[in-house]
Parts: sequence; structure tokens; C-alpha cells
Amino acid sequence: MRTPNRLLITALAAATVVAAMPSVATVACASGTEVIQTFPTAGPAVSQWRFCHEIVRIPDAGGAEVQSQTLVIREAEFRPGALATPIRAVGEVRMAEIFVPYHEGAPRFHDMTDYAFDLQALTATECPATRLDGDRVCKEIVDRGLAWRDPYFALARRGEKLVLWSLINAANYDYLMRYEFFDDGTMEVRAASTGRKLGGPDDTRGHLHNFAWRVDLDVAGASGDTATLAGVRIGASVRDADRTIEREGGFRWESKAFTHLEVEDATAENGRGRHVGYTLAPAREGVAKLPESWMKYPMWVTRNRPGELRARDVATYAADRERVDGEDIVLWFIDSHNHEDDMRDEDREVVPLSYLGFRLEPHNIWDTTPFYP
Repeated sequence: MRTPNRLLITALAAATVVAAMPSVATVACASGTEVIQTFPTAGPAVSQWRFCHEIVRIPDAGGAEVQSQTLVIREAEFRPGALATPIRAVGEVRMAEIFVPYHEGAPRFHDMTDYAFDLQALTATECPATRLDGDRVCKEIVDRGLAWRDPYFALARRGEKLVLWSLINAANYDYLMRYEFFDDGTMEVRAASTGRKLGGPDDTRGHLHNFAWRVDLDVAGASGDTATLAGVRIGASVRDADRTIEREGGFRWESKAFTHLEVEDATAENGRGRHVGYTLAPAREGVAKLPESWMKYPMWVTRNRPGELRARDVATYAADRERVDGEDIVLWFIDSHNHEDDMRDEDREVVPLSYLGFRLEPHNIWDTTPFYP
């Protein structure tokens, strides 16, 4: 049985300091699009999220915003403590493509950029909480389960999160765009599909749903961010295998290496003098490497350029291999769900929701375990 060093643990718990973040100017949201949420929802406020939400159309190849609608989160700031300075986390995040190729090679639907599908008004059954923007955005506050438990003391905490989601109808399928804002500064980005098989209940053709997101991680401001392709090499021992991403390009994901992307600001530090950042942590079923050039890699890093908003064009954006180290950068993340040939009977009439996506996890945003006494 382990014997805890109670003196050391007590000293560490007492050493909580207030994060020394640089001040970032708050950007005004358009009327009716600002969300401010403090946690915990009962008792004195500790942490806080502030962001803008907006429904926009995806641009066509010429830049005109005339194609399918998407729910965008902009200018997301997080305050990691009651007395802490808020820090910019996300400049913008949006779903940029939903690509549905069938196993036999055709059809191949680009639901966000071949069509002009709309976000749908939600009913009270679908969203029994707060509905925004013409009922097209659902806002919920929910319990997120056990956040942490101290094995040496009788201390534990359940967490909360704010959930914002919308639903787009794409003919026989509906797709959910879901953003979750945790009380500890984590942001979870997810998508799901539900609906009917294209050829009806007896359609046995398999197909893939590929969701692509554009993530402008503006950690502590737009410039000065460095992305790292992080992972490990496992043998008799385990060692880090990280490398700084210096130029635009696509990157492989390896489950055995625990691949993830870290974005760190060059100057911003927390109260312990450590550089702050955010980590894009995948939660995958698998990777669909398809013939389209933008599907060659499941993760891309590019410079943040006005008008470069279409996931299906990301290989073109990255072709000139501009430097990204220390710049204003964008991460592109693609995740895939496979409906196999001769699908299960549970998918026969209406295919149930199946979620996938990624987490944006704070890295040295806090000075200690969030909400630790």
C-alpha cells in the first residue's frame, strides 16, 4: 500500500497561483451571438467561457458564401480562475466539409460544398433547453461526470459543461455539429450522422462519412503560435517523439504513437512561468485515406489566410509550403465513420447517432489542477 507524503501534497495544494496571462483585447460579438458562461453554475464563479457563435455559408470555389450553412464558434476566451486574466483559446472553429463516398466508388457527395443545405429549426423535443438564432442553435448546461478524485484525501469533483449544437439536413441524412465547453477549459468538437440509407431500408451499399473541421487556434492571440506533432515511440521503454512543424503540409496519424497536435504560444506564460498552449487530441475509429488529394492526410497545418476556408482545397493551400512556425496558423482535422456493406439491422429504418471528433485540451493554461481546493 502506498504511503502518501501528506506534508508535500498539502504544500502543493496550497501553492496555487493566479495565471499571469497577457491581456488580449475582447472582440465584440454581433448582436445576439455572444455567450458567457461561468462555472460552477452554483456557488462562487471560478472559471468562465466567453465566445461568439454565428451561422454562415461555406464559400464556393470563387469565394461567394452561397453553399451549405455551418455553425461557427469565434473569439473563444477562457478564464482559468476567479482572479485570472482570460486567455484567447480559439479564433474560429467550423465544420468545413462532410464528404460521403460510397464503397463502390460512386456516388461521392460533398454535402457542404456541392449543395446549399440549411441548418434546421429545432423542436422542444430535440432541444428542451435554450434555443437561439431562430431555434437553430441549442444551448444546454449538463453534468459531465467525475472530473477528478484525489486518492489520498476525501476529495472529488464532478464537472460541468456548456453544449452548443446545431443540425443540418442533407436530404436523406441529418448531421449534428456539436461544441462542448468544459469548466476546466477543455473544448470538445464533435459531429454525428443520423437518417435514412440513400436507397431505402434494403440498401446494402457501404459508405463513409468524413467530417472535416477548420480550427484556428489563436492561443493568447493570433500570432506567435508553434505547432508540434507530438507522440511517443514504444519499445522496451517509451520516449517522446515530438517535432516542430516548420512548414505547411499534411501529417499522418498513428494510433501506436498516440499522435496529437500541440499549439503553444511563444510568449504567454502561466503563473509558474510555463508556456501556455492547447492540444488537439483525436478520438478516432480509423483513418479513411481516399484518392482525393485533401484526403491523403487526416491532419493538416496551414497559414491562416483570408478566404482559405474549404477543407477540400487544403492540399492546394499547403502546396507552397509556407513557414508556419511562430505564425498565425490553422489546423485541419478529418475524422471518419464507416458504414460497412450490408449494415446491421439496427440501421435499417433510421441510422442512430454515432459521434466522432476531437478534444482541444488546455496545456499549462491553469497553474494547478482545475478546481483543486
